[in-house]
Amino acid sequence: MATLLCPSSIAKPGAKLFGVQNASGHIEYLDEPIIVDKTFVETARQGRVPEERFRFASNCIKTGCGHWTGEGTGCGLVVRIVDGMNRKAEATLVACAIRERCRWFHQQGATACANCDEIVRNVRIGEAIAGASQTK
Repeated sequence: MATLLCPSSIAKPGAKLFGVQNASGHIEYLDEPIIVDKTFVETARQGRVPEERFRFASNCIKTGCGHWTGEGTGCGLVVRIVDGMNRKAEATLVACAIRERCRWFHQQGATACANCDEIVRNVRIGEAIAGASQTK
């Protein structure tokens, strides 16, 4: 199996851009990921922080990440997101260009996808969860 991708990566050359935040704050997923280069990253950094408006994926670095909780448990971030936002999966998932290799999907299944479209990297998870709770 190919290396799984972290769907909460930073903007860096070689990262895969797979989503763009729309005006309502939700992520709209691209049909195919775009591998970003140095020029894209430099240009994106001239405006709002790119991780607050785009979603990037890169290889999951497991023990090199502060969210890694171990081989038996995996990514602790997706666990907190799913527990905090508590959205149930729909019967039909929206198309996602990285789902096949997504760490979150492999770990939490469709429930991860149901909670993914409001997540941007630099928003504190507590703020995202509080915002989601207020809109229910």
